[in-house]
Amino acid sequence: MLSLRDIFFAVSGFTFCFFTPYASAAKTTYADLKSGDVITVTLDQLLPTQAVLSYDREYANLARYSENLKQMYNDLCIANGGKGVKKWSDDSKPTDPESYQCRNKPGTHTDALNTVVVGPEEGMLFLTQGHHVFSTFWDMPNGGTSVPVTVKVTHNLIGSAEDFWAEMNNDREVWLRNSKGQKIKADDLPEYIGQKQLKHDRYLSLIFLLEGISYSHPKTKDKKTIPFFELNWALALRKHMKISEYDLNVPDEYATALTEAATIMVDLSDDEVIGKSEKTAKEMGKFKTVDSKALEKLITDKKSDFNYAMAYRMAKKEKSTPKRLLEQEAAEKEKKKKSKEAEPNNKDEKSE
Repeated sequence: MLSLRDIFFAVSGFTFCFFTPYASAAKTTYADLKSGDVITVTLDQLLPTQAVLSYDREYANLARYSENLKQMYNDLCIANGGKGVKKWSDDSKPTDPESYQCRNKPGTHTDALNTVVVGPEEGMLFLTQGHHVFSTFWDMPNGGTSVPVTVKVTHNLIGSAEDFWAEMNNDREVWLRNSKGQKIKADDLPEYIGQKQLKHDRYLSLIFLLEGISYSHPKTKDKKTIPFFELNWALALRKHMKISEYDLNVPDEYATALTEAATIMVDLSDDEVIGKSEKTAKEMGKFKTVDSKALEKLITDKKSDFNYAMAYRMAKKEKSTPKRLLEQEAAEKEKKKKSKEAEPNNKDEKSE
């Protein structure tokens, strides 16, 4: 039986076309695409090269969009190489690029574009950068599969057949690990982007939130980003702590998990190799000490990524959980709280 992915490949090879932002709506075949080409596609044409996301990174963005729609159109314009939003209205739709205007023409700023690899067959486009931002556009209430995005081609591997994944691995264009950090095969990759397919790597969420607190992105001489930078940090972090010991739906517990993770990161030796990056902790931007002021601001500032993500988490949970279970959960938490408060008194009584 054909999988959805196989069906998608078969159909897309014959029916999909691309429009470059520089050409006058000229049809282009996959085989014609070359490195550096800028093309416009819809989100459902993009195949993921990783199986995980930081849900909290997406939650923070979704919470901001619900509060300020302009932020959403601004992010759309930036992701599409248009610098930022210039005009939009309440009638604008992410699925209709004619309904809003970016500061520059989409595709103008090519360095801002996310990237794709073509192949190994006609009709296949693998997303190699931008899983989080594009998944956010996929999952947002007014988004979905038909949101148009502009991307840049890095390689065309049509015809590479069975050598395709070997080349992808060699070029570090695919991350074959699941949400538990376990190795997977290319056939195990999801069929589409978005949270219905990509699973939550909670260690990745910790790394996302701790940027500027326990590490920063290193500046390389060639100005190129380190492949799967955050994913490698997440892979290293899971060796030193158990995220399952924390309930990330409880702000205080999540804050404690962040504090532990930050401390672990800065305490690593400078020469420890991080994940599968082949780079040391020092080369991966590790701080010598935790920036405690930045950590405090992350946890206490209502406009921080952490608090936006927590607000979205709680709203999502409240919407999906029956009221009876929420009340039961609240009662159990109150019972545990009172039990902990009573513990010191019990110890005092025993010592007397």
